Amino acid sequence: MLYACYDLIRPDVIMEISWRKGLHDFTMPFMINFLCEQTRAIETLKKDNEERKAREKAQNPVEQDNGPILGGSRLMLTQGPGGPAPASPMPYGQSNGITPQATGYRAF
Repeated sequence: MLYACYDLIRPDVIMEISWRKGLHDFTMPFMINFLCEQTRAIETLKKDNEERKAREKAQNPVEQDNGPILGGSRLMLTQGPGGPAPASPMPYGQSNGITPQATGYRAF
């Protein structure tokens, strides 16, 4: 049954049922086969990934990892207020550094 439904039943379900019912003698060949396939697939993916990295490094010899993303610090958190503080609706002209957005709402 396990070999007929190999692609339909998840291995964790098989392990749990065999553990609870004491069916290790029947499920162990399935688990060995599954682990063998899993190991081969992982090795193939590792090999393909290493080949891809080598190809990309050969195509792009320029070192781009040292520079900042998008040519400079463009995060709003690190920029702070860009220019003079706009007129603030807060009392005493205090500003928290966030530019008010135009929403169409007017305070009375």
